[in-house]
Amino acid sequence: MGVTSYFRDRRGKQTVVLPPNLPLLAWAGFGAASAMALTPRYQDLMRRASQGAMMWWAAGETFRGRSPFRRTLGAATLMRSLTR
Repeated sequence: MGVTSYFRDRRGKQTVVLPPNLPLLAWAGFGAASAMALTPRYQDLMRRASQGAMMWWAAGETFRGRSPFRRTLGAATLMRSLTR
């Protein structure tokens, strides 16, 4: 496997930058809500929801990523999320 095939799916299309999927949109939305929360309780709740959405994304990429790069990125993100 060459370096370029690490970043491509089975059809040869690059997979480094893809449109955001539902877990990434949820992560961004909950992150923004956390930043705008008026009370520490809701800020913590939104922060935890944001972390959960990121773990959801990372698990999906780890097991269903379209390229070796995406699977590696998902696994690294999942490991980082679990050690926090």
